[in-house]
Amino acid sequence: MSPLLGKASPVLTEKDLNRLWSKVVKGQGENDCWGWTDVLSKDGYAYLGVDGRKGGKFLVHRLLYELMIGPIPDGKELDHLCRNRWCVRPDHQEPVTRQVHVSRGEATSSLHARQTHCIHGHPFDLFNTGYYRGNRYCRACRRAFDKKRSPRHCRRRRK
Repeated sequence: MSPLLGKASPVLTEKDLNRLWSKVVKGQGENDCWGWTDVLSKDGYAYLGVDGRKGGKFLVHRLLYELMIGPIPDGKELDHLCRNRWCVRPDHQEPVTRQVHVSRGEATSSLHARQTHCIHGHPFDLFNTGYYRGNRYCRACRRAFDKKRSPRHCRRRRK
């Protein structure tokens, strides 16, 4: 059993399944997303309340993945390949490790990690990449910056 919002997979009754499927809208094309017509979380994910107040809320894309494909492997998370958080279509989900999931994201850190050249076109390779306090920088750009600095500043620094 795989955790859904920190809980074990629920046992869905026929009533719960009917409620779930009544809120799914399948796209017209064979690869279109399946939309969720009910409430979304503040993060944009579809969720469903199961078993009244005592049952809790579960992420629908995880429920459908487990119902239609199988259990989510331990240590894996589902990544939306279509990049739509509201999509609940199981074949648009892929179980991946947290590291892979984060690296595929659109956050600034993910975009910078995928960057292969600096803004001036120099490659981030073994010889041209420096690191300072956990951040990488372009050594060629740094050398150009240091050359442009005032000579007076450089003399003061050498003393």
